[in-house]
Amino acid sequence: MRLISTLKNVILFEVSQKDRGTVLFSKVVDNKLIQLKSTFHQRKERFGSDSYDDIVDKYKEYLDTRKSKYQQEPRLAVPDSMIKNIFSKNVEKIYKSFEDEPSESKRIIFVHKRKDNEDEKKFDYVEILIGKDGNFFSIVTSAFSDDGKFIKTKNEEKKSNRVMLEYKFKHNYPIVYL
Repeated sequence: MRLISTLKNVILFEVSQKDRGTVLFSKVVDNKLIQLKSTFHQRKERFGSDSYDDIVDKYKEYLDTRKSKYQQEPRLAVPDSMIKNIFSKNVEKIYKSFEDEPSESKRIIFVHKRKDNEDEKKFDYVEILIGKDGNFFSIVTSAFSDDGKFIKTKNEEKKSNRVMLEYKFKHNYPIVYL
């Protein structure tokens, strides 16, 4: 009976940790507390808590072990530490973007071109989908890309939509370049 109780407590703790998010950045700007949180999806499911070197190694491992050129590459997030640096340098612009680029979903894609990339071309751009609730921001998801257009839901050039269970998702998130 104690084992079942212990397992229940561990599961409940993990579920509650999953929902909260981890605060990466906290600063008072114009007498307003602004925070950036990393969601469970970003941090755990997309490996955002890993270091940049670990993520590059996972991508290189995929290239070395793939069996077909049609095999889907893994979705690896931008490390939380890298996003924190980009966010802290551009906090005013990001905050203003939500006022200037109104979005029904209160989400904006921020794209940053890396100048110091010495790895694969895939790591040239950082894309971050950020949601806003009041003065609190959360990283919904992020990705590296070679052209800065990976997270876009609708690909204008190919006219393709993402479809899931016969339901078409068509989010046209505003895109802001940092």
